[in-house]
Amino acid sequence: MLKATPLRHSVDAVQYGVAVVLLLIAVVVLVRTAASFLTSQASYPQSLISAIDGVLIVIIVVDVLRTVLTHFEGSGFPLQPFLIIGIISAVRDILSVSARLALQGPVTGAGFERSVVELGVSSAVALALAGALVLTRVSEMKAPSKD
Repeated sequence: MLKATPLRHSVDAVQYGVAVVLLLIAVVVLVRTAASFLTSQASYPQSLISAIDGVLIVIIVVDVLRTVLTHFEGSGFPLQPFLIIGIISAVRDILSVSARLALQGPVTGAGFERSVVELGVSSAVALALAGALVLTRVSEMKAPSKD
């Protein structure tokens, strides 16, 4: 156990400051997303897509906050929450590109190719991170208990 020193207290204060800022960001984004969705003058599909995007951002920020709090509790720095955050981010990108393609109308040429590449890369990232998540969970189940 580390001895409580002024430097240690300062580091703790900064870490809790980061946690408070992340919580405030999540609350502000959630409130603004809900208000924007309810008062939007845009078409329903466009406002729905924006609302889903905002909610996914909130989920990502809350997962980062949860990971930071887990680190504060002395449980180390867990890998799985970051893999989940990455998967959510990749899915968010897939949804954004799909929504853009659906709302934009017919897309041809370089724009279509760019969108297909974005979808392919985001899908590959999501699959790779999901595979890594499965591997970490399997390795944790096989690891001997520290009891």
